[in-house]
Amino acid sequence: MLANQRIHHRNAVIIGFESSGKTTLFSRLSGKKMGDETNVKGSTVSISSTPFPYGFLSDTPGINHTDSQTQNIVKQEIKNASTIFLVVRGTHFIEELDKLYPFIEKTTKKLILFVTFSDKMPSEGKQLLSSQIIKKKLPIFIVDTRKLANNTIDLVLECVSEEDTIKDFQLKKLLSLPINKIDPPSLFFEKKYFGTILALLSLVAMFLIPVMLAYYFSNFIQPVVDAYFIDKVKSLFNSSPRIIQTIFIDDYGLLTLGIYSFIWAFPVVLLISCSKALTEETGLKDRIIDCIEPLIKKMGLTGRDIAPIIAGFGCNVVAVFQSRGCHSCSRSQCISFISFGSACSYQIGATLSIFNAAKAASLFFPYILLLLLGGIIHNRLWFDKQTFHEQNFNRKAFIQKPNLLSLTYRLKADLFQFLKQAMPIFMIICIVASLLQYLKIISFISIIFYPLLYLLHLPIEGAAALAFSIIRKDGILMINKGNGELFSVLSHFQLFLLVFLASTLTSCIVTLSTIWKELGLAQAWKFLYRQAITSILLGSILMIGHNVLHFL
Repeated sequence: MLANQRIHHRNAVIIGFESSGKTTLFSRLSGKKMGDETNVKGSTVSISSTPFPYGFLSDTPGINHTDSQTQNIVKQEIKNASTIFLVVRGTHFIEELDKLYPFIEKTTKKLILFVTFSDKMPSEGKQLLSSQIIKKKLPIFIVDTRKLANNTIDLVLECVSEEDTIKDFQLKKLLSLPINKIDPPSLFFEKKYFGTILALLSLVAMFLIPVMLAYYFSNFIQPVVDAYFIDKVKSLFNSSPRIIQTIFIDDYGLLTLGIYSFIWAFPVVLLISCSKALTEETGLKDRIIDCIEPLIKKMGLTGRDIAPIIAGFGCNVVAVFQSRGCHSCSRSQCISFISFGSACSYQIGATLSIFNAAKAASLFFPYILLLLLGGIIHNRLWFDKQTFHEQNFNRKAFIQKPNLLSLTYRLKADLFQFLKQAMPIFMIICIVASLLQYLKIISFISIIFYPLLYLLHLPIEGAAALAFSIIRKDGILMINKGNGELFSVLSHFQLFLLVFLASTLTSCIVTLSTIWKELGLAQAWKFLYRQAITSILLGSILMIGHNVLHFL
């Protein structure tokens, strides 16, 4: 938030637990064009701020009752605000208000209470609160944030401009009200043993089904694009200067490698985004995560770490930001796992393209499994197993119907990031790579990887893929240069090993710079060399194992 916003005498801040309706309330009060419903734990990973009729309105990250960075952010924003919008679910009114009370205990600032999920709240509880509102003239709003009426918004603005507030002794009286708790109905995920297995299968299906559909679509469309677009466009450059041909139609050309990147990455981004948006909006993703949390803790992580790891399959940078809600003891482990084992959408698309071009599509799923297994091994090698004594505030999400506007908002955000950020960057990489090739520099840069390739019995022609995958993970597509001529000298195992190394040797520059900003240079350097060591170690084990099996 800007300095002039912080010192404004009428700043309002929204605080509450995850999935309590904070962000939906923020969008309604501020008039920002967001989805109608937000039903995702930790959907706010940073401060959102917008001009408000009486200063600035800020939406804070959802509190998760751990010693995470989000709590520190919330406490700092409370200090800078003049008005606090306290958000609790009506279904868990006493429980959530009691947990939030230490944040605003004995505050001298204006306090306005929003009781959300009014449509699921028991009628007796609503009547008790309504009587307090009338008798004590308390600024309490019992609302369904998805259907917040304009007259209610006007009343909220009126309360902000007036002196009415909820005082500390009044909060304590509210905590003594006999308002019953309403838990969401149990699902099959809560069944012992079977539920955990089903949750794991559902989690895999969230990504497996979109990736399979994307693969079949891209596999169908690529020959069409080759025949009716790329081949014809190449002929237009026959008489062009050599440098122009290099930039547009050679191995790293904008109209060759660039088009292949789009064909194989965009369907993955689109369909995985659809899957994520649907499971998030319905609340299924949160219930799945709650179910498999005991299993995740055996890996030294917590349930709070699962959401960023899942987000990493869309974008590693977004996942690193979302890790702010992780337990402070496990955040580094979470980011380390993301960097090694969460294949971003562009990496998945590039890998599908490579395996398909080599007629080895069956290698894709072992590749994904190896990334996940490698992530677990990587964390076990470099981090001590954590024991979490603190009791997290577990809150089951309600299952609800998805809203079309909200789904559209989420999809737009992912597609915007791909089209406006990822593709332009990759196109720039294509141009830079083409110029380096034209100037004969690219072969010199690749020399640094020759010893590693010799060690693992891989052809040195694969060095370019290792070099450019550090810049962008879809740089793996460099394996496909020259219309796949490298495939003629690679066995399927060598191809698998080369793709694995290009995926895991380091995180991409953008992700690494984000880790630097979040954790500091020293920590980013540790991530860099530790991941390289693990990647080379696992690659060596794969090679030795393959040779032993071949000998037998």
